[in-house]
Amino acid sequence: MDTKHTPQKRFIRLPEVLSRTGYGRTTIYRKMEDGSFPSSVKLDGRPPKNPEAFDSRAIAWIEDEVEQWIKSRIEERDSSLIDIPTEENIVR
Repeated sequence: MDTKHTPQKRFIRLPEVLSRTGYGRTTIYRKMEDGSFPSSVKLDGRPPKNPEAFDSRAIAWIEDEVEQWIKSRIEERDSSLIDIPTEENIVR
């Protein structure tokens, strides 16, 4: 059986992103703005031809990008735990 990770090319909408990250809406958008969270994708994919016409404002995130972001947070945490001295390592 192949256990290699296959990237998911699937869109997930905001409620799913909020659920997976534990962040609120404002935090997600602030992190996108400062570059510390994956950017969203506009589902319509093109600018409106007529500015007065209905504009689909639906957006989503690419599932694999969000999952990679979560994985990197976990790796970041785990690598910082290595640097924290445990009681057994403290010389008295």
